[in-house]
Formats: sequence, C-alpha cells, structure tokens
Amino acid sequence: MIKIGLSYYGSKIQNYINWLKSFDQSIEIVKLSYGINSPQILLECTSLLLPGGGDIDPTLYGEDNSEGLSKKIDNERDKFESVLFDLAVSNQKPVLAICRGLQLANVHLGGTLFQDIPDHKSEESDSNLEIVHSIKVEEKSLLFDITKNKTGNVNSSHHQAVNSVAPELKVTSMSNDGIIESLEWRDNSGRSPMLLIQWHSERMIDREQNYFSKNILEWFINIQK
Repeated sequence: MIKIGLSYYGSKIQNYINWLKSFDQSIEIVKLSYGINSPQILLECTSLLLPGGGDIDPTLYGEDNSEGLSKKIDNERDKFESVLFDLAVSNQKPVLAICRGLQLANVHLGGTLFQDIPDHKSEESDSNLEIVHSIKVEEKSLLFDITKNKTGNVNSSHHQAVNSVAPELKVTSMSNDGIIESLEWRDNSGRSPMLLIQWHSERMIDREQNYFSKNILEWFINIQK
C-alpha cells in the first residue's frame, strides 16, 4: 500500500491529491498538519510530499522582514515541515518538494532565499493564466534521469527563489533568467530519494503529457513500490 504523507495547507491542496490519485486511485493520502496530528505520523507513511504555500520566515536564513517582502508567514508550519523533512530523510522515505517545499528544504539545510523576484508569478489566480517558461536541465542529475530531457517548459507561480544553495544540495535545472528551478542531493549515496522542484507539477495544464509533471509523478509513485 502506497501511503503518502502530504503536508496539508491551503485551498489548493486538492490539486496535489487529484494529481497523485490520477496515477492510482488506491493511493492513500495522509494529511499532515500541526493543527491535526503529530509529525511522527509520517513514520506510518511510505513517502513525504511538501507542497506550495506562503513564504518561509526569513529569520530562518538570517534576514528580517522589515520591508514586508515575505507574505503569509506561518512559523508553526515552518517548524512542523522541518521536522517532517528530517523524519523522512532519517528514515529513508522518498521526498518530493514543490515550490515552497523546495524553499523550505533549502533553508532547513542551510541555504538562503531571495525574498522577492520579478516576472515569475502572474497576478491572476487562474492556473490557465500562469506564466510558462523554459528550463535547462543538468544531464548528470536525477531530474534528467527521470525526464530524459535537457530542456522543457514548466509553469511558474512564485515570487521568492533560492539564493544560496544549501551545502548538501546541488542545482539541477535553471530558467533562462538564472532562477534555480530544481535541487537534489549533492551526494545521494545512502540518502533517501529526493527531488525538489520550483514549478507546480500538480497543476500544469499539460501535466498528462509534459515530462516535467508526468514523469515526476511516475517516479515518485514507483519508487515507493
């Protein structure tokens, strides 16, 4: 039984559930939230998915929010998801982190963020109107192994991005304007399978055909079997 621990926040969470279950309706989704349960529940799951959402508290990477650039900060969520991440990694559970999830993992491991970047988020809430841009993928990477593509198009819905990369991580794809689009272990030997992506694979318009959604979903589910 595949039993995915999903950090559960916000109205868009159903997009993740629909995406995961589009592979197999029998997949069980375990909702994880500091307002619902203990992070230890993750130990009953086969994997962890860290989704998008509000911004990471900038004090966690040595900055302040005096200019109000970071929005919808939830300190309890930051703490809860950091514990979830540590539990997953220490227990060899696959991790897929999307958008905020990538940023949380990078900060938790010692990296930093740009608190505000231009041109990577539409002012429209409709996913059909999201910005789409190309990325370039490093060939010697898990992402390339999964997608078998050196380039591709992904959606973009974020106003923050990775600045300095955590020591244990490496960059595996970038946008044409130099924004880091994915991270993974620098040395994955003996580590839990992990892919950190900046785009929203769960709600891409062409997710059933696009390798940067379809193949990632297949990898994440199959690695738990």
